[in-house]
Amino acid sequence: MILQTAKNVTVIGSQTAGADETISFFTFPGDYKTAFTGIGIFYPDGRETQRIGIVPDIKVEQTVDGVRKGKDEILERTVQFLSTGKRQG
Repeated sequence: MILQTAKNVTVIGSQTAGADETISFFTFPGDYKTAFTGIGIFYPDGRETQRIGIVPDIKVEQTVDGVRKGKDEILERTVQFLSTGKRQG
């Protein structure tokens, strides 16, 4: 998210899980336990990240087929972007 605030930056990869808050644990009398989130994480423009995650500019997922073939699909897409400047395709 910090990188995305800089000028002329393109984030390439997969979206994060969106589990980015701290977790506080609390035990009630009788040894009943609970957990809750304590803070919120937001993009500088106010967009929420909880349950959404950090969204890359160019989404690329590593696939099982790619792993089997020894390919790094994210790196390949990054090289393609650097070579062509194209965000699509």
